Amino acid sequence: MLQAITPDTIIQAQNGDSRMISALYQRYRVGVFRYLYYRTGNLQAAEDLTSEVFLRMLRAIENYQPTGVSFDAWLFQIARNVAIDHYRKARHRQHLPLDDELVAKDERVEGAVERELISENLAEALAQLNETQRDVIVMRFVVGMRIAQVAQTLHKSEDAIKGLQRRGLMALRDILSDWEVHYV
Repeated sequence: MLQAITPDTIIQAQNGDSRMISALYQRYRVGVFRYLYYRTGNLQAAEDLTSEVFLRMLRAIENYQPTGVSFDAWLFQIARNVAIDHYRKARHRQHLPLDDELVAKDERVEGAVERELISENLAEALAQLNETQRDVIVMRFVVGMRIAQVAQTLHKSEDAIKGLQRRGLMALRDILSDWEVHYV
């Protein structure tokens, strides 16, 4: 079971308590990973960027002040900045395709491949939204953040987040309908 994050947990982490730092990592790693996966559409990049988020968190946690924004919002601001930095750097990189012989052949892979295709379709559809709509949709429905947390993270009002969410969901519905992709 995940440990509840309290202001005392944050203070202890700021003082270098490795158990509290570990508790923060355990509590937020899946949400941060999911957010980054749906921002990048790439499993390996999301894993690498998740590590980068927590490294930046460690470097900056002593400066975190709970009076400004919630810890959740602060951490996802870091994740968002890491994703933005990733895209800036990616413009200058060249990628080479992997050799087909490197892919393992296993019949159990079928289920994983099907899940991956569904995730890829969703990631591709999300990529067609504008950046802010995509962030709202991923934070709300993939990560599970409340509207107030998303508003803090993106520095917007709750009404603005609700509007972005509504428009983003309508756009996703239209994109997926055009592709004739149906999720049950």
